[in-house]
Amino acid sequence: MRRINKKGYEISIMLFIIWTIMLVCVLLIVSIFASSFIKQETDIRDAEARVFANRLIYSPSSISYTDSDLGRTYPGTVDIARVEKSVLERAFSYDGNEIIAAKVSLKNSAGITIKEAFYNDLWYYRWEPLIGKKGSGAVSEIVEKRHVAIYDNDELKGSGELVIQLLIPNA
Repeated sequence: MRRINKKGYEISIMLFIIWTIMLVCVLLIVSIFASSFIKQETDIRDAEARVFANRLIYSPSSISYTDSDLGRTYPGTVDIARVEKSVLERAFSYDGNEIIAAKVSLKNSAGITIKEAFYNDLWYYRWEPLIGKKGSGAVSEIVEKRHVAIYDNDELKGSGELVIQLLIPNA
C-alpha cells in the first residue's frame, strides 16, 4: 500500500478490492448455476422395463417362437408352450432376484387371456399391495404391451397382445 498523500491511498488498491468482490460473486453464481444442472438421482426404471420386455420378446432362450426345422427364432412371435415360469426364470437371472418381478399375460385378439406366467412370483405377490404408494419402500408398476403373433405346436394361431406387468422397487 502506497500512500499518495496524507488523505488517501492509491486507486489500484480500491480497484483490487472491487475486482475481488466481483470475482467472488461471479464464482458463486457459476457454482450455483452448475449445481442446479447436476442430478443427484438417476431413474432407470423405464429403461429397465424396456430391456426386460425386449429380452422377453426377442431372446431365443425366452418365450419367442423358434422354428423346429431351422432353429431360427422369430422376433415378435410367442410360443404358447413356452409361456411358463420355468422358462422365464431360466431366461432372466438377476443376482439376489430382488430387482424385478413380472407377470406376463398372453391375450388373443379378442382380449381374452390365453396364458399367464410369473417371473419371480414370490416377490411379485409381496410387492403387489405396494403399487402406487409413495416413498422408498414402495413399488413402481410399469406395463408394457406388445402386439405379437401366437404359435402353438409349430402352427400360427393368430395375433394377440403380450402384456408385461413389471414391478420394480423404489430405491
